[in-house]
Amino acid sequence: MNRTNIVEPLEAKRIIVRDFLSLMKTLPNQDDAASVQTFLRYLQSLLRIKQVIPPVVEIMTLIKTDKPILYHSARRSIMSSSNLHMLFQIEMDVELAQERLSQYDK
Repeated sequence: MNRTNIVEPLEAKRIIVRDFLSLMKTLPNQDDAASVQTFLRYLQSLLRIKQVIPPVVEIMTLIKTDKPILYHSARRSIMSSSNLHMLFQIEMDVELAQERLSQYDK
């Protein structure tokens, strides 16, 4: 059986975390429409991942603390009926979120 297209769960989470950290470096902490839409598209892509459960709680926690203007602007731009609405209700300890994500950033 050829498994070249199948990524191991641990490696899949590493890829997700690397992509998130790259997004954090490039996405400005601003409330402009382009930044908000980029962030919301990223969140939609996380929800579409089926192979593993992405670390969404940790990601939302770090976005909320590191990019508060972007986070709150994105939160205000979505409707309560949106599938993204629940992501903005998540809360977690920041240190724990950083610790959990750091185990995949290697």
